[in-house]
Order: sequence, then C-alpha cells, then structure tokens
Amino acid sequence: MSYNYDECVQSIQQHRQKAYEAAAATTPDLDALQQSMDGFASLSKICPMTPLLWMQYAQDTKALMEGLWMMEKSATDDNAQQQQLVIQAKKEAYESSAGILELALIEFPGCALLHLYNLENLIAYICECGDIGSSNKVSSAFLKAWQSVGKGTHVNEGFIVSDMFRLFASFLLLRLSLVAKQQPSQSALIMDEICSLFDQWSRTPMGEGSNEEMMQDMDCLWEEACSLILSSYDEANESDKINTAKQLEGRKATLWASIDANRRITSSLTNILSSCENEIDVAMSNEGITLPWLSLFQTQQDQGMPDSKSVSSYLESLKQRNTCWDRIVLAETDGAAIRFLLGLGGAETSRSFLKAISYIRRNYQDLTRKGKGRNGDDGSPLQDHVAGHGHDIIVSLYERAISECPTVETLWASYMKFLSEEFLSTRDELKKGKQNPQDLQQQQSRIEHGLLSASRRSIRNCPYSSALFEKRMTTIGLVSINLEPDDISAVIKEAIELGFLTSNKEAMLHLRLVAIHVVKRRLLSLISLRSTGKDFDEDEVMNLTATKKQKSPKSSVMYQQLDPSVIEEVKDLIEDIRDMYDEAENYLFKSHATWVEGKVTFWKHRATSEAYVLCPIAKNDANDDMTDVNRSELQDKEAIRCFEKLVKAEKPSNPDSWMDYIRYVSSSHVHSFGGDNIFSQLHPDGFAAVPSIIRKTRGLYNRALSSVRKAGQSENSIDSKRAEAGLNNDMFERNYDNSLLDLCREFLCFERAFGSEESLSRAQTLVRSKMAQWTAPPPQMITNGNEQSDDTHGKRKAVEEVPSNDAMEEDGDDEMPSQSRSKKTKVQTNLKQPKKTEGVHKVRIGKLEYPAHPYTIHVSNLSKETQDMDLVDVFRKEVGGIVHVKILREKKFGKGGHHSHGESKCAGLVQFEECISVENALLMDGTLDVGGKLIKIQRSHLPAVGIVPQGMHRVKPKGEGKSSKRNEMKKGPKLQVDTSEERMDCDNGGDLKSSKISGASNVETPSSISLSVLSFKPRNMKRKPILDTKK
Repeated sequence: MSYNYDECVQSIQQHRQKAYEAAAATTPDLDALQQSMDGFASLSKICPMTPLLWMQYAQDTKALMEGLWMMEKSATDDNAQQQQLVIQAKKEAYESSAGILELALIEFPGCALLHLYNLENLIAYICECGDIGSSNKVSSAFLKAWQSVGKGTHVNEGFIVSDMFRLFASFLLLRLSLVAKQQPSQSALIMDEICSLFDQWSRTPMGEGSNEEMMQDMDCLWEEACSLILSSYDEANESDKINTAKQLEGRKATLWASIDANRRITSSLTNILSSCENEIDVAMSNEGITLPWLSLFQTQQDQGMPDSKSVSSYLESLKQRNTCWDRIVLAETDGAAIRFLLGLGGAETSRSFLKAISYIRRNYQDLTRKGKGRNGDDGSPLQDHVAGHGHDIIVSLYERAISECPTVETLWASYMKFLSEEFLSTRDELKKGKQNPQDLQQQQSRIEHGLLSASRRSIRNCPYSSALFEKRMTTIGLVSINLEPDDISAVIKEAIELGFLTSNKEAMLHLRLVAIHVVKRRLLSLISLRSTGKDFDEDEVMNLTATKKQKSPKSSVMYQQLDPSVIEEVKDLIEDIRDMYDEAENYLFKSHATWVEGKVTFWKHRATSEAYVLCPIAKNDANDDMTDVNRSELQDKEAIRCFEKLVKAEKPSNPDSWMDYIRYVSSSHVHSFGGDNIFSQLHPDGFAAVPSIIRKTRGLYNRALSSVRKAGQSENSIDSKRAEAGLNNDMFERNYDNSLLDLCREFLCFERAFGSEESLSRAQTLVRSKMAQWTAPPPQMITNGNEQSDDTHGKRKAVEEVPSNDAMEEDGDDEMPSQSRSKKTKVQTNLKQPKKTEGVHKVRIGKLEYPAHPYTIHVSNLSKETQDMDLVDVFRKEVGGIVHVKILREKKFGKGGHHSHGESKCAGLVQFEECISVENALLMDGTLDVGGKLIKIQRSHLPAVGIVPQGMHRVKPKGEGKSSKRNEMKKGPKLQVDTSEERMDCDNGGDLKSSKISGASNVETPSSISLSVLSFKPRNMKRKPILDTKK
C-alpha cells in the first residue's frame, strides 16, 4: 500500500501537541495520547520510523500507561493500595517503553542518542521500582551501546559516549552502596567492574573536551567508590580499613598509569578520526540536521556527584533527566523546528559518510592483505586500531550514517556490498581451515545476521528502489543453507503490497526474473556440491589425456551419484522455478498484454533457462520406462516451445533471439526432435543426425532472415522506441542493425562450412536483400579493430569485404606519395550501391515510406475554426519566415464545385523559407497553443504549395545570400578567369580602365556577376577567351 509519510507524521505531532498542552496538570490528555499511539503503531507497520520518532513513541507509551494506572489510583482511598498502584504503574510504563526502545535499536543501532536514552530509561526503571535484580539488563545495554558507538565512529559525538560511561559508572556506585556492608565479596567484584570500565573508557576515542572531563569524572567516581568501601569498616576493624585504603591507593596508581598510556595512544587516534568526521559535521550543519547537544543538555553538564553518600542520594542522581529529554521527545525547543534524527540526511551528508568509510576501508583492506593479526609497533595508531576492530568500526560507521540518512539508496547498497564481501571472505577462510574454525563460524554467523538485517531494513526505508529489493533476494540466496522459494516470493509480495513499484512494469518484471535466477542458482549449487563437493561457480579443467590406465590429474573432479533425497529436492526446485515462470507470464498477460519488450525479455530468460538448465536436468528425472529418444524429445519440446515464443514475441523479430534459438538447435542433442512416434523413419540414428542438424539449422536461418526487418530502417523502429523508453535490459543493449549483421555473418559462415555453392548463393542473395541499406557506424563507434574503415563519410560497408590485390598493394605501400593516396580504391562488394536519398528524413504512410519535404511540416490537432492566418501568426513569431500555409479540408462536391471550402480536417501544412525552421518547429511539438488546443507537429512529405517562386527558399541562412536550389546546383565549382581588358566607362567620358573579370565573383546574386557579354561562354568551351581590345 502507498502512503503519505509527511501527513502521517504531521498528524501524530498534532495529537502529541494537544496531549502535552495540558501537561501542567497531573496527567496529559489521555485521549490525544491514545490517538498519537495509534498513529505511531500504524506508521511502524508500513515503514520504519526515525530515531526521534521511536523516542517519542516510547515517551507517549510511558505517559499513557502511567495515566491509565493513575485513574485507577484515584478510584481508591487506601494509601497502601495507592502506593502499590503507583509502583505498578511505573513498572508497566517503563517496561512498555523499554520494549519499544529495544525495537528502535534493532532498526537504528548506530544512533548514540538512542542508546543513551535507552540506558537512562532502564536505570530509571530500576531506581523508580527498586528492581535492583534487573541490573544485568543495564550491563547488557551498556555493552551493546559501547560496541555500537564506542569504537571510534562517534568521535565528534564524544559527549554522548562520555555520558554513557558516566551514567553506567554511577549505576555501579549505586550497586556498590547497596552491598558494601553486607556483601564484601560483591564489593570486590563491583570494584573490578569499575576498573575495567575506566580502562575501557580511556581506550575509547572521543572528541575535544571529553578527555579532560574524563579524568575529572574518574577521580570523582574513584573517590566515591573508595569511600563507600571504607565506610563499611567499623572502629573495631581500623587496621583492616587502613590496609584496604593502602591497597586501593596502590591499585589506583597502577590503573592511572595504564590510563595515561591509553590516553596518549587514543589522543593521536582521535586526531586522525576527528579529521574524517569534521566533513560529516559540516555536511550535517549545511543540511540543518546537527544535534544541538549543549543547548539541550547544558543543565546536566554541571551536575557532579551527590554530596550525601546515602542510597537515596544515588537514586536521585540516577533518575532520568526529564527536563532535558522533554526538549527532544516533547519538541520543547523554544519554537524552533526539530530536524535532527528525523531521517532528513541527504546527498551531502551521505557522501561525507561514504568518504570517511572509504578511508577506513582502505586501511582495513591493506591490513587484511598483510594479515589481520598485525598489531605491532611499526603501524600508526589508526592501523593498530583498525587491525583489532576493523570490521566493527566500518559496520558502526555505516549504521551511524543510516541513522542520519535512512532514505539514501546508495548508502544501503554500499553497506550490503561490504557485508557480502566480508561474508564471502569468511566463508573462504573457513574452507581453507587456516584459523580457528569456531571463531570463524561465530564471525560468519554475526555477519550473516547483519546482512539479513540490513537487507530487510533497506527495502523498508527505500521501498521505491528495485535495486534494493533485488539485493534482498540475492542476500537470502547467498546466506540461506536450505533456500525456500517461498522466501524469495515473499519479497515480491512485499514490493507489491508497499505499492511503490507496481506502476513500474520494467522493475516488477525484473524482480520476478531475479527471483527465478536466485532459485536457479540454488538448484545448480545443490547438484554441484552434492555430486562433486565443488560449487557450480568454480572452474573445472577438462581431462583430455587421462585414460583408464592413467591416473586422473589432480585438478580433475571426482563425481558421485546423488542421494534420493537430493533428487527429490531437485525435482521440487525445478517445479518451483517453472511455477515462478508461469506466474511471471500470467502477470504479463493480465497487466501488460501489449508490452512487446517485456515479453521478449521474459521469453529469452525462460528459453535460456529451459534449454541449458531445466531440460538437461529434467531428462535424468524422467520415467525410467521411457526410451532415450522419448525422454530427450519430451524435455526438448519445452525449450523449443519457449524459443518459438521468443522469436514470435515481436514483429519484426530480433536477430539476437534467432541466434540464441539457432545455437540451441544446432547442438547435437536436439536431432531427435521431429515427430510423435518412435519409428526410426521419423527419428534419425547417429549417422543421419549430422545432416539432420545441418538442415534444421539452415531452416532456422532462413526463417530468421525472413522474419527480421531490413537494415537501415530504424527511423520509426523498435530501437527508437526502446531508446525513448530508457530500457536497460540485456536483450536490448545491442543495436538492431549490429545484431542483424552478426546473424548474416553467422549464416554465411555456416553455409561456407556446411553448405554447397547453390545454398551459399541463395544465402548471399538473402543477405543482400536485408543489408542493402545498411550504414556503417562512424569509426569511433566501432569497437572491433578488424571492422575499422577509412570511410568517414557514412558510406555503406558490405557484409563481406574482399579487397582487390591492387588495393592490398596500395595499403601495404607506406612510402606512396600523397597524390596516389588520394585515389579511391574500389572495394569488391555484393551489395547494391547506396541511393542518393541516403540521409534524407522519411515519412511513413501506411506501409510505404516517402522522403520528407525539407521545408514543410504537418500540423494536426487543430480546431475546426483555425484558419490559415492563425498558423501564420503563430509560426512566424515562434519559428521564422513562411512561404505558404494550407489548412487541409474535406472535398466538397455539388453546388460551388471544388472552389468552395469544405470542412476542416483539423490539420494543415506549413512551408518555411529555411530548412532549420522545420527542425525548430519539431522541437515545439505538443507545446504550441493554437485556438486553445496544443498542436502536434510532424514532418510532411507534401509541400504546402506546389510551385514556389525562385529565391523564396533560402539555401543559405538569412544574411548569407539568397538563391534558388536550382541555381545553386548549377553553379558548381567556382571558376576564376583572368582577363586583361580595358573597358570604356561611359560615366567618365570614354576613359579606359583595366579590370579583371572573374566568373565567380563574391556577390550575392547571379545577375550581378558581370554586365559584360564576356561573362557568358559558348558551349563546349572550358574557359572564357581572353580578348585583346587594343587590336
């Protein structure tokens, strides 16, 4: 189903605003909160929410649960029962909130603020309800938070990471205050946890200011822990207290020395990582999605440890900072719109994240090639850090990027590509057995879980991306040991239910074919692994020399028979694949019955699968009672049927489809296909099979060339339609003429190899008829070096070029002078000579094509009231000079004869002065308004007026002279005739002037070349005579 995300979020925020407007009272508006909760629940079902929406969802749930329990409290007067109801209300509220935040962290494990909010919510639950037994949940939540955000991926968010350490340390002090006097052994364990926490804290890279505050916090926390332990001794055990104090001092000195060493290493590492994250901060600031941490949590920064050492004081200090969090979850930001953690990160932020990830990945890949265990002193701090946590750092950085930019498709694609590479690398290491298999299996399981989670979340965040749906299916096929086709089909159903791709027929067909491809790979992998132990995508060396007496080479593969259970699974997979093909065919038939390109793509995919995968496998699964001939015929029949559907799917047929069909039929296993009986006269034996294959192949070649269109007819052909549609299928990547050229070449090669002179002659005649109008592409477009030509003027190239001996000698002579090189070498060809109409635009009328008139356009979709001058006014203003305009009308007979005007056909002809005006007018097709209607503009093969006065059509653009086409063609090359004559100038009283007469002077009109009779020359004279007027 499709939905409007902005409207859903806006509705939720309106209900929340209404609910918390009355928050000054005891409880918020519960009805408004319930509507807000319903909106959150509906939104979470159709799409993933952003981190901030998850936090608001948890807050509203907690407020609603508390409000409902408080209503029950007001109904009773018993104080003890009221107190019990309050505790129960808070417990239910915090548990519901914790469950929602747990789901949020599954969606966005890289959001540091979400981890901090979850940690505070759990600790507040323990403090409010007194459930200290749930401390393991807090420890688990902190460990998960540190693994997600504490590996150096949130350096510039160090204030959040530091707050998590400070909060967890305070929680440990709370536990210590509870057990210090009664359980000394537990106190020692808690002190060990504090020491381990401090060491972990010092190893965590954090930004500016965090390291200085860290030491102050550690001193304060350590003093508090020591005072709690020492306070458990009474006056009778003063000596033990003194010894314990000395031990704590020595332990602190050792711990602080280790912390100082860690800080020096972490400091240099932080500088490197911070330089990478600075660009991220700039990009987030430019897009307005930076978290204003200081303005939101400034009140908490100045709080220190409690003055009193009582348990109640620690409980009070660990309560959730409602005043600080309300600014986020209740949107109390002094009227400013909240933009952080709402998934508003765009292209700039995602590019900055990918740049930082690329830098870390380069270091990780370098260390992987040298060995992951590298952790020596020679490496930089970054290399040492990446060597120990490389994979986790990259994953954490990707997750942080996704929490800011969840709708950026390229980010998800890059993330899943990295996880796929890691999964394959780990699987290869497991096969080699070089490391501890148990550790590798755990690592592979962790990567597999992350890959499946990322692929699932990607299509929920980007339901408009067919590439991510495709990656989801390939991921399931990659990691699943026992692949179920229903799991792949479920992805297609999810895409249909979301509704973002249902209008994109290319994407929906492509996803169906990808699903089939995934199941088909599972089929091949199953058979290959169970029969040889090697996967189908590995190579195998052909054993051509080994005999029975010789030992097989080491690289040869040993085969074994499949188990009956595997054979049954193979049969089920073949049946599932054919069912999936039938479903895709049904989709095309019901939804897009006239979509030719989709049918061609589908039948090519199915025919190839049937011919080379399904049919060969199914032959071995056929009934044992059947003969080999019947079994072969039964299975080949399905492949032949698919190929027949393929070549008949479009008119004219595509040459590539025929070539695929011919390659399959020309193979030796199809010779028996020819009848319904087993009688030997209908099925050739081994000897007769060879000429049978040749005859069948020749018949298909003849059918192919009879069904394809001629080369060079691509003006209004399927190629142009595919280009306009922007199809990106393997079927249509090649140009139609190039495909036809390859088909003709293969046909001629086939006839030379297996045909007679008569069959070769017939083939050449058929090829000539198809390739007569073929135009060779420009030299820069030709990729095959053997097809390059010196013809750069678009001249046609024959299918078979056999240069003469003279031409070969001229090509081989490198020292021939330039004058001889300019001579044209005639190339022998069997094709017709090019026509003079080559390059002229054509207009198709019915089944015939006519050359387009160079100055006229055909205008349609006119209103019946449109007159000639209406078109003149529009096109003269928009395009240029007009010779004539004619509205096409119905013929009217009877009174008035042909002189009377009939009803308009709503079309007309417009003839321009210049050719360029036609091209400019064609660009305005569908945009010009004439009489209140948008007109359609096309080329016309008829002029608007039959006879045009000389000079009305401009051969040259305006301003460069005007002359008729007839005179322009007659002028030919410019002639220059030098004459030394003296003419009498009447205006100067008979003075003689010398002048040179030129037959091609630079003047505008032919009539102004010369006023002398010497400008004209008699016939059969190559040049004008030079007259001497002095004689």
